[in-house]
Amino acid sequence: MFSSMLSQRGGIEQSIAGSVINAIMGHMMQQGGMGNLFSGGNNYSDDDRIGGIQSHLSNLMGGGQLQQDHPLVQYVQQNAGIQDPQQATQYTQQALEMMNEHANNNPQGIHSLFSNFMGG
Repeated sequence: MFSSMLSQRGGIEQSIAGSVINAIMGHMMQQGGMGNLFSGGNNYSDDDRIGGIQSHLSNLMGGGQLQQDHPLVQYVQQNAGIQDPQQATQYTQQALEMMNEHANNNPQGIHSLFSNFMGG
């Protein structure tokens, strides 16, 4: 669902859009302790998880445009197989904006996306 939305909104090939979103979520799980929210045996509620996702997305966006040297952009470029650093920066920015918008307007949808990504 998110990859087709990003593809339509950003004019990005759908397979690349999916790779970008997966790379962003993978980075968030590795770098931000997001994996703890979804790991088994914890007592986090869905509201806790949604709040964590929203907070992490806001932090990644940092109130502005991402730069090519941002660790997330570099991670996306590497993991999505995008050659052009400017393109990786643009796609990452577009995906983050869309995911952040959904975290605020459709929190259950973004929760499902992360839950499915974590295999839960």
